[in-house]
Amino acid sequence: MRIVVFALAATSLFFAATSAQAGASCSTFAKIKTYDNDSQSITIEKEKGSEQKYFPKTEGAPTTSKIPKGCKSRVLSQDSYPVKATGGRLAITQFRENFSGKMLNDVDDPAWLANQITQVIESGEMVLVVLRQPPGGGKDAPYGVTTVYMPITPAEEAEIARLNAQASDD
Repeated sequence: MRIVVFALAATSLFFAATSAQAGASCSTFAKIKTYDNDSQSITIEKEKGSEQKYFPKTEGAPTTSKIPKGCKSRVLSQDSYPVKATGGRLAITQFRENFSGKMLNDVDDPAWLANQITQVIESGEMVLVVLRQPPGGGKDAPYGVTTVYMPITPAEEAEIARLNAQASDD
């Protein structure tokens, strides 16, 4: 009986810790305005966007979202947001495709992230930016960019249309 109580307590502590970290993350549609290579940080300008239009789904797909809740104005008042080009796959700032969510980063090229950010700045595209506090950083730790979702491409729209046309009701 004590083992069951202990297991339930450990499980609830684990979920409390993960939900606390998830509570320290947010997302916003934004345009990346500048990139400072010396400080490894970007500045963003918040934009309005629709998740349903930005992340279209195939017919019958669940309506759940992988994207954290919207950011509060306190988070968005930071002057700049750190990005990380090197480290493990879970430690770097990831650029991801829209529909499939596939990571685009070239983890073997430390200049890849700076080049990609520069391309996004030059294009003026709106992206979805996920901001999180570093693990163990405390509630006052500055937010950093963990993921950037690119806009949907014509190839991804064609794939959604193909999947919708392929689907059939039995």
